[in-house]
Formats: sequence, structure tokens, C-alpha cells
Amino acid sequence: MTARARRRTALTALTAIAALAGCGSDAGPLRGVSSFWVKVVQVNGKPPPPADEPLPANRGDTVDIWDFRIEARDPAGRRADFDGMVRLSVEPGAVIDVEADGEGVAIGRNILLRDGVAVGAVRVTAVYGPARLWAEDIGYLPAPGGSRPACSNGVNDDGPGDVLIDFPADPGCAFADDDTEEGGTFSAGASQPVAYALPRIADVQGGGSATPYPFEGVQINTAAPQRVVVTRVASDGFYVTDLAGQGGGYNHLFAFNFNTPANMRVCDRLEYLAGTVNEFYGFTELSFPSYAIAQAEEGEACEVPEPALLDARTIASAEAMERLESGLVRVEGFRISKNFGPRPARDNVFGPDQSSCDLNGDGQVDFESPAEGRCANACSRDPECSEWTGYSARGNYKVTDGSAMIQIQTGTVSDFDPTSHRGLGLGSVTGTLRNFSGGSLNWTIEARCPDDLVCDAPGCARAAKTSREACVRPRSLNDNDAETN
Repeated sequence: MTARARRRTALTALTAIAALAGCGSDAGPLRGVSSFWVKVVQVNGKPPPPADEPLPANRGDTVDIWDFRIEARDPAGRRADFDGMVRLSVEPGAVIDVEADGEGVAIGRNILLRDGVAVGAVRVTAVYGPARLWAEDIGYLPAPGGSRPACSNGVNDDGPGDVLIDFPADPGCAFADDDTEEGGTFSAGASQPVAYALPRIADVQGGGSATPYPFEGVQINTAAPQRVVVTRVASDGFYVTDLAGQGGGYNHLFAFNFNTPANMRVCDRLEYLAGTVNEFYGFTELSFPSYAIAQAEEGEACEVPEPALLDARTIASAEAMERLESGLVRVEGFRISKNFGPRPARDNVFGPDQSSCDLNGDGQVDFESPAEGRCANACSRDPECSEWTGYSARGNYKVTDGSAMIQIQTGTVSDFDPTSHRGLGLGSVTGTLRNFSGGSLNWTIEARCPDDLVCDAPGCARAAKTSREACVRPRSLNDNDAETN
């Protein structure tokens, strides 16, 4: 009997038995496949790790091999007579491919069960936390080589009641080479969890320019030896640093909370942190965060690390800056660009009050416009030019020390007006480091509060403070704020 006929027979029998059972008749034991028993036998050639000795979180840059055995089971838990393909997946994580043992058959992420059994190995990556191997009957029946599959032959193969034809229109077609337009039983099964550690902040950052867990809902490892400290509370979220990762970098993260998180302050620790990981124009962030705060009380030592000092060599290195993304950084001895003002620049000539490349006055720089694009690029290359439109839209403006340039954002220093202090020397600027992939100036230091801007102008601090003091608002015993999540 073919796999297609066997599947149809099993479904018909189950339907008839269910109908009889509804009438109170005893039709005997249920038959056919109901679920799959899945067991991971080995991981990388060794027994699966115990829960108290998990493997490190896989960041997607390595491949692990899981040896497995799958058995089809009937509703009574006995081995079912099932010949067909099942689709394999790992959650959380990704399956690269599947290899069948002996004379077994595997295609992509699918493996064939014969007489209800399949044995093989699956290659997985980006696995973290308690991870399980899943098997599901999606109704995939690969066509023999040289034949024309039912799901790409232009014919409605599954009866007159179904007007949908071929892949991807017919939902019964798993792939274009599927040889049946009928869906599977969608019976499924999962293995016992394979123990991997939860990803650290450094794992979420990925050790490169992008996270290995895009759009994944992730719980971040905050248990010892990790120690996650809040370094900034912003109007749209908060910034944290894992003190256990200070030596290697990539240990900072921004959590996008849409508003100021309730009852959180600089110096607090997080005992729980989870959310959805995203890349927002090159900036790794945790969206819709859930968290549990370990409050830093008045009199306790603040654990916020001292800011990393950026020099010209660091600013010029994309890798060095990525290591510090979302971290606390500082520049010293920089000055605001001299050419910084709202008047349009003509013929790429910039002046003290003339640095806008919005030449047509529509409120934005159009890089597809030759004139506006050339103007913006010329201003970006010029250390003494800070393009006005970027400042008016986002509050970012350029500072330079003659050998390097970087953007800063000082909107949190309400009494300081950068436009009236063009060319002013700044003792130091401290803040969190944000990345934006557009344009040539991708990095911005965002001051957290007036303590972070040192200069001889209204609103500035007169000297830099240590991280134990800067932007720190200790709680008193009488604080009665309550968390909202």
C-alpha cells in the first residue's frame, strides 16, 4: 500500500470510529498515527548534557549534531504502522539539514519513517536554553526522480471538491516536489529538552554586526556569574551592561520599552530579562521587554562601570565600536563643528549659520537628488560641518577633535543650546553609544543627563563625575513606586 493510500485509510478509519464513539458504540481500540515519540540519543557524539551542566548557547556560528530516533505512535501509545516523511525542526534554534542512518532516506529537513521508525542525525545551530527536536507529519511525499510531481503538474489531483491547484496555491502541497496535494495528519511529537545555557547579552549581540537571534523571543541569562546592571533609563527604554563580559565587549544592550520603565533607576540590577531581539537599522535592541528589578538602595555602591574612552583609532574601527554598542562611552577634548546653522548650503559651501542640505525646504535630505545628496556627503566628510536637517529631526550634531569626528545628542541637557555654541570646546561628553546604519556617521553618543556634558556654557557640568555619581538618583526608604510588570 502506498503512503498516500495508507494515510487516507487511517484517516477514514479514525473518522468512522469517532462517529461510532459519539453514538455510544464500542468500536475497539483507535488505530493510525496519533503522535511521534522523539528521542535525542547523542549530542556531538556524547550523551545529551544534564540540565545542571548545559552546553553554551549556540550563537549561530557553530553547528551541533544531534543523533535521534523517531517512532510513530497510535492513540494508545503503541508503535503505529506509518510509512511517510516527517518534517524536523528544533525550538528554539534552526535545523540545517538531516541525515538518515543506513538505507534511510532524508531530504532537506525531512526524514522517511519506515514501519513507523526513523534513525538519523540532524545538524542544528542558533540553539539556546532548553531546546527540543520536533517531528511533524505535514503530508510531504517527495516525487521520484525524473517524474512530474503532483504539486507542480498543473492538474487538480485531490478531487473536484478542491479547486486549488499545485504549490503554493494548494495548502496540501508542502513543496513544489510534493507528490500529493493532500495534507498530512499533522501529528507531531517533541523530544525531552536538550540542555543549553540561556544566551548572555554578548551572545545576543553576536560578536559581530548583527544578532544571531533576529525576531526571536529570548530570555537572557542574568544568573551568576552574569551580573546585569542598568546604566541608563531613557524616555523610550533602558540600557544595561553585563559586568561579567567587560573584558570581551559586546556586553551592552538597549531594551526598547516604548516609554520610561517604571521604578527603574541607574545602578539597579536585573534578575530577569526577556524580549524579542531585533536589528533596528544596525542597532541591536530587545523589544517588548519583560524584567525583574533588584533595586539599588541608598547607601549601596553603584556598579555602573566607568565609560570607555573613545579615541580616533577606536572611532575609525567598526569592530571596536560594535563591541561598545549600547555601552557607556566618553570623548574628551572635542569641539562642536563650526559650520552649524539652518540656512541652506549652496554649491557645497558651508558657513557658521549655513549647513542645511535640505535645499528644497521639504524638511528632509533626499539622497536621490544629486544636489542634496552631494551636499550631505560633502558635509559628512567635513569635520567642521554639522548638517542641520539631522539636528532638527533627531537632535544629533557633530563634534570633532581635528583627527576624528562623531555625532552626539544632548537633548537631555535642557539648558544647553548647541547651535549658539558652534565651535565650542567640550571638556568631555559621556553617554550611551547608539548605532544607525544610514549614512557615513553611524555612531552617536547620547548624553543621559546634564552630568554627562562638561563644558563652560549654561547647562553643562563643570567637571566629569564618576559612574558611581553621574546620573544616579538613589532611592530612599520612603520611595513607594511600584513596578508595572
